Amino acid sequence: MPVRPPKIFAPFEGLLEYEGFLSILKYYVDLNCFVVPAPDSRDTWAAVYHHQRLESLFDFEKKYGYVRKWNRLMDKAFEDKNQGKPLLVENLGFYDIFMPIRKGGKRLGTLLSGAFADKELTYPHLRESWNRLTGQAASPENLEFREFARVMLEIPVLEGPTLLAYRESLEIFALILTHKNLLQAQRRIRELVVDVFSKNLPHSFWLSWALGLPTRQTTPTWDLKVQDLDWVRSEIGITRVPTTVITAIPVKSSGRKSDPVEEMIRVYRFQRRSFTFARGLSQTLGGKLENYGAVFVMSPDTDRSRSQRRRQVMEAADRIHRFAEETLGGEVLVGIGESVTPGETLNQSYRQAVLALHLGRQSGKRLVFFNPSPEEKTEGLLKLRRLLLGLRRQFEAASFSGMESVLDEFLREVLTLSFQNPEEIRWHLQYGLIHLVEAMKNLTDLGERETRSFYEGLALSLDGTGTTQEMILAFKEAMEKFLRLTHGKGALEEAASIGKIRSYADRHFRERLRISRLAGMARVSVSTLSRRFKKTTGVGMETYLQNLRLEEARRLLKTGNLPVSQIAKACGFGSSSYFIRLFRKKTGFSPQKFRQRP
Repeated sequence: MPVRPPKIFAPFEGLLEYEGFLSILKYYVDLNCFVVPAPDSRDTWAAVYHHQRLESLFDFEKKYGYVRKWNRLMDKAFEDKNQGKPLLVENLGFYDIFMPIRKGGKRLGTLLSGAFADKELTYPHLRESWNRLTGQAASPENLEFREFARVMLEIPVLEGPTLLAYRESLEIFALILTHKNLLQAQRRIRELVVDVFSKNLPHSFWLSWALGLPTRQTTPTWDLKVQDLDWVRSEIGITRVPTTVITAIPVKSSGRKSDPVEEMIRVYRFQRRSFTFARGLSQTLGGKLENYGAVFVMSPDTDRSRSQRRRQVMEAADRIHRFAEETLGGEVLVGIGESVTPGETLNQSYRQAVLALHLGRQSGKRLVFFNPSPEEKTEGLLKLRRLLLGLRRQFEAASFSGMESVLDEFLREVLTLSFQNPEEIRWHLQYGLIHLVEAMKNLTDLGERETRSFYEGLALSLDGTGTTQEMILAFKEAMEKFLRLTHGKGALEEAASIGKIRSYADRHFRERLRISRLAGMARVSVSTLSRRFKKTTGVGMETYLQNLRLEEARRLLKTGNLPVSQIAKACGFGSSSYFIRLFRKKTGFSPQKFRQRP
């Protein structure tokens, strides 16, 4: 007897069409959310949303063999005992919400969402969670504990009104899935977005969009129209398009050896408070400056004179500096970029604000406007940047001839530019390591975690040096490790091989193309091909082929009248039934319904 294929149960067939709730998940809380069927159902879990973070608590649970007691929480007896109420369940110091989906007194399933923290994380919290997970004592010298701490500090925090609002939004979504009060639900979800989520949590892509940085979201062109968008006014809270960037970072005390996890938590608190603090400033938004500081975007009043606008920026920078010193409990460096014309992307001002941090380290000032003078200083920084980019290009091209001379010239320029300033020399070299690690990602099979651990080892070695000579030696040793890791892997040949496989797949995806055949062409195993292909393109080989076939199927459905069975065959799918199941899973519609949509 044939096995019945799993499907989403009838009441939830349209769950991916409700954009209001999905916008909360996608743009603010970034939490996993699943529809779990009732225990007596034959249906399977349905994913409403997967978080966009690279790693999660669940990844560590798998790694260390930690087992959650899911069955108890899904059991009907447990449901009856709890009388169908929503549950907040703790696990390793973090929480999941179980929200029942009920209709006519019957439970159809459960919404499961998490994991999140219910308050700002602390060092004792991280230590306790690590101990419960691994049975080991937490030590900042342990690279695995440091990696665990870094990932946990990226977990969303839902506290106070935000937690209540998210619980209410789950309750509303549970009603929507049973087709209740749709119009009223949409209005309430919008109120929660504007009044609660946007006031307490940063938007997932808005700041990167403003700064001209890559985002996971497809964004429109940044221009003067941004200030007139309703959602920007209501959610971001500004009415003028930003023109100026200000950056802030803690200044490390010379000679003081710090606890790396303690430093992570210190910056984590600062970044969280920066978002809230910026909302109290006029026309200003704050967020993360990578993993070491905060960035603020603002717009002085364009109706004022240039000197008045500059004074406005300086006043904002001064307030940011005082706030940062109070929050971080130590010295802070603030960099200020030049204002751009309203409507231009802030990328230039952003780069200048970061470069001003370089200048500030040598000037002794704590608030530094980007200033092209003195001319020789700027030329030195630009030359240093060119040399560093030259090193990076040689790594990316796997071209190591003449690298030693470029390295020597780079080190000479560092010493010339920052003579008798050891901390600034260290900063330049650490910045160089960051660039080279970015280049290395394209040249090795190392995963994100291994790459980060590799960089942390190099950074700790450099951080532990005292004299200028020790710094130079540590940087050269790091270079040798880069060369061994990249040059010995045949990276250039590997990249060329993946390019050929991708080109072949683009031309032949309509055929019955087997992954094993492509792996044979590349002379590697199927798993190796998939891993390398995903590293290069962002998706695995199987997914890449599926996407090509589904895109062709969409085109044929919209531009012709071929039967679904013929479209499935023409696009390279093994059978019509498999094509229909996959198409519905990926788009939320059957092929016929997709064809009928405008």
